[in-house]
Formats: sequence, structure tokens, C-alpha cells
Amino acid sequence: MRTFTALYALISVLFVSAAVFDQQPPQDVLGKPTVDTLTDRDAIIESLLATHADDPVQVMRILDPENASELDAPRLLQVFGTEAVWMTEGDKLRLRQQGLGFIDLTDHQDLHACHRSAQSSWPKLQYQEKVTSVTELLSKDEMKKNLEKFTSFHNRYYRSEFGVKSSRWLYNQILDIVSAAPPGVRLSVETFTHIFPQPSIIARFEPFFGRASPNPTIALPRIIVGAHQDSANYRFPLLPAPGADDDGSGTVTILEAFRALVQSGFAPERPVEFHWYAAEEGGLLGSQEVVSEYKQLKKEVGAMIQFDMTAYVPKGEVPVVTFISTDVDSNLTNWAIGIAEEYSTSAVGSAKLFPGAGSDHMSWYRAGYPAIFAAEGDPFKTFNPYIHTAGDKIDLADGEFSFEHALEFAKVAVGFVVELGGWV
Repeated sequence: MRTFTALYALISVLFVSAAVFDQQPPQDVLGKPTVDTLTDRDAIIESLLATHADDPVQVMRILDPENASELDAPRLLQVFGTEAVWMTEGDKLRLRQQGLGFIDLTDHQDLHACHRSAQSSWPKLQYQEKVTSVTELLSKDEMKKNLEKFTSFHNRYYRSEFGVKSSRWLYNQILDIVSAAPPGVRLSVETFTHIFPQPSIIARFEPFFGRASPNPTIALPRIIVGAHQDSANYRFPLLPAPGADDDGSGTVTILEAFRALVQSGFAPERPVEFHWYAAEEGGLLGSQEVVSEYKQLKKEVGAMIQFDMTAYVPKGEVPVVTFISTDVDSNLTNWAIGIAEEYSTSAVGSAKLFPGAGSDHMSWYRAGYPAIFAAEGDPFKTFNPYIHTAGDKIDLADGEFSFEHALEFAKVAVGFVVELGGWV
């Protein structure tokens, strides 16, 4: 499906809305060549939803008639906590409107039939001085500056023009960091394109000794740090979705860790990759495609950590760097808790999700790789009520959006990659 261009969507909806309400559209709108504000467009979408019993599928057919048939395409969906069943692409819109998360397994059924990750031993911490030197460079101001821009896009829906524009902005921020890297830092950056418009982004520290390390004590393959760049308004995907916490916070958390590592001249003994996934809200679509290619090309992965929502702290609650303990590699999780206790000044804990729920780490874990999940708190006790709405913003009442908390996760990301990636 192509991106939804503002011109096409707005002109279509203007004339349809007039027919729906059996009245002439306002002359001040008709007199313009297009509706020139997003607020106008959002108001029309809300009117269409009200007219069509809040059915997002019917409204999407009106807004994008040329691609309406795609809404009937069969999709194998696993709603978190349930068995997978065949539904449709349109049903994904309805599930989101009900507040239900899911994995779209349609194109990757074999991927999720793979073996579980084998138990592994994880190294004793030995790079305290190096890690500390990097974490001292981390900046809340940098994170805030980046997130203010990232949340300024109307939404980051993976099939929309804004999903593409926001991804390109993020890619350019990464390139700016790389362009300022010390000469000895070996880096590569790529956009990982998908069938939908928004690409994933991969930035990679190449091993200091080349793609194969000569050090026989370095047994683990590449280390991956991830977050998802897309956002979603669960009422309707074209409505505002600033996604400050979900997952703008994770995106800028790992971006800041990446920046500090680059500035420090990070020279790992094994490859270290930072991933910003597209279309997590579409059912882990971006990360599943990345994992599928890695398996096909036999790219070995030693460990993966996902940062999804790192900044929300409810009023009166103590901030806790939290590791989810369900559908993850438990040994790696316990080791990462030790990383957080060593390098973060925050309280550290663990929490459960109901089975089958999570984020992009599940694409890796279900495919047999050691993967874990770090989040802002216990989802059952400190859940952010603003996510998936127009209210997921930085400027929450009572300072509940905390860059101080997010900074602690950036420290964890730095510790994770240095202790596992080594440093020459």
C-alpha cells in the first residue's frame, strides 16, 4: 500500500463527508484547493468515525478507496495472550481500536517455529572504567531535543507519509552522529526497506579487527540494541500519535547511547548493532523481517535487548529500571539486571507481562535468539494511560514524563554493548 498523501486523503474525504451528512461542506473549506491544516483533516476523520459507528475499516475504505481491497487480505494474527487465528488486514484496525496488541505472523510462520535459545553463560563485568567514561557523556538535553522533534510529526504510522518522513529524519540524525565520529571508529548505517513505506534503520559498529575477531575468548556473535520508531493512534491510524513514550522514549534512549559510544571512540571486538524498527505497532512487522533475513543469511546473534517505553513515571512512584521476565531469555535477563545495578543509579527490578505480550525482542526470542526487554516499570502497576492516543506527549502533568528515568536506560544500553561487545 502506498503512503497516504495529504492531498489524496483530504480531497476524497471532503466530498465524501458532504454526501454522508447530506449537506454542503463549509464554504470556507470548499473555497480552498485543499484543507490546509491537519486539524481540519482530523476533524473530518472524527466526523466520519461518528457517522460509521466508529468502524475504522469503513472509514479507511472511504479515505483510501484505491487500496480498499487490501483491508480484506487474510492475516494470521496472534492477539497477545491468545492463539493465532486467521483474520484480515482490516481486523488489525479494529483490534487496535479495542486496545489489543498482536503479532502478525502471516509472512513469518516458520520463523516462530524455531527452537528456543540455549542456555548461555554470560561474562563477568570487566569494563567498568570504559562504561563509566561513556555514560558520563550521556545528555538529557540531547534526548529532549531529539524527542521534541520526533514527536512533532503528526504521527509515525508505518503506512503514512509521516511514518516515512520521521524515519528519514531519524536516519539523518544517525548520519550526523557518524559524520562527527573519530577517524578510528568503524561504522556503517543502512535503511532496511520493507513492503510498507516506513523503513527500519540499522547502525553498526564494525569489529576493530575486521568482521572476524582473532581473539579466541570472544565467542559471542553480534550484539543488538533495539527500539521501535513507529507510533500509533489506536482510534484511527491517521489521527495524531506523537508517541513520546511509545516508543519515542526508547528511540532517543538508544540514539543517545549510540551517540556517546561514537563520541568515545568505541572499538568493539565483535559487531554491535543499533536497530530502530518500523511497524512494531503493525504486529512486529519490521523486526520480523529483519530477523528472517538474519536467519536466512546465517548471521549469528549473541544477545538482543529491546527498549520500549523508558520515560513514564507516575506521580508518587519510585522510578525503577524494569526487566520483563516473561517470553525472554531468563539467564540473559538476570545478567542484564546486574548490568543495571552496576551502571545505573536507579532502583532495578523485574515484572511480568501476560504470556505472548511484548515488543520487538519477541521476534528474536521466538526465532531462537537470546533476547530480553527493558521497560519503564511494572506494566500492571505503572502503566502509561496516554500511549496510543494524541496525549502521549512529553509535557505531562506533574512531570510524569522523565528524561532522568530514560537516561538510566541509556546507561544500561551502554553497559550491555560494552560488556558483551568488548573494547579493544
